[in-house]
Amino acid sequence: MKRRFSRIPISNTVEFFWQNESHKGVLKNLSYGGSYILSEIIPPLGEEIPIILFLKGAKPSIKLFFKGKVVRTNKDGFAIKYTYISPESFEHFKNFISYHYPSPEIAEKEFYRFLGEAHPLFKSFISLNILTLKNEILKYLLERAFLYSPEKPFILSSGKESPYYLDCRKVTLYSPAFSLIGALFWQKIKYLGVEGVAGMSIGADPIVCAILSKANEENLPLEGLLIRKEPKKYGTQKQIEGNIKEEMSVVLVEDVVTTGGSVLKAAEILEKERVEIIKIFALIDREEGGRKNIEAKGYEFEAFFTLGEIIEKYQELSNKKY
Repeated sequence: MKRRFSRIPISNTVEFFWQNESHKGVLKNLSYGGSYILSEIIPPLGEEIPIILFLKGAKPSIKLFFKGKVVRTNKDGFAIKYTYISPESFEHFKNFISYHYPSPEIAEKEFYRFLGEAHPLFKSFISLNILTLKNEILKYLLERAFLYSPEKPFILSSGKESPYYLDCRKVTLYSPAFSLIGALFWQKIKYLGVEGVAGMSIGADPIVCAILSKANEENLPLEGLLIRKEPKKYGTQKQIEGNIKEEMSVVLVEDVVTTGGSVLKAAEILEKERVEIIKIFALIDREEGGRKNIEAKGYEFEAFFTLGEIIEKYQELSNKKY
């Protein structure tokens, strides 16, 4: 899979803080996504550390303030993914990165991805919108989609039995919820700079269409791709419907993920067509191994709801009735 952000070779001094001490390092490269820091001191994976980057050649000197999560370690240093950048540093960082990028078009696309991931104001705004949308959608999930039958368990697509079932099409194919779900996914997708949104038919079809509707409201062009389980037996014999192009960047969406088998099959079909999958989103994760299986294949995965939180809300409301 391609990197989501272009790397810029660089050799600037950085200062980072770990275990209440200041340490020096040297940048090997940086991008909108993160940096690689050469250092004898190597914080452990998952640690979030404050970082100060000193820009060379600027008069007066410019310091950029970040926070980053350690995502990879080696003998000579470590890689971090940005989790925060101070508002005061934002414009300097943007200008510095854009100046060194291979083209203005790539810089703009990756800039939007960075906004959604590390800029504090955008992150706060996105988080607030998502929380509001989730609260509204959860009502529809409980009223229309959530089923509980301990006496006669449901058979899931994975073949497993469960007393809980989510008939999500009663929500995704209902106009008030359709609009909310499109807005929920769009909050994350619009900052990724992708060219399209794809999903496996038929569960993901309404989600793809809802996202396209939200993109159109903001006058942003976005292609929709619908993936058949099997190629058509007639006509063009295509397995992917839509204006698909080699090396186009997409997000892959799903309504419910259980083991991840369906969404991984969709990803495999897209990969065969040389489509770049930036991230996989699901409305609901049933927490039965899907996340682990998807991430094991190298894909980023995010679900807006888990079955656990839906059950918890269902039980809370049930207790209030009695």
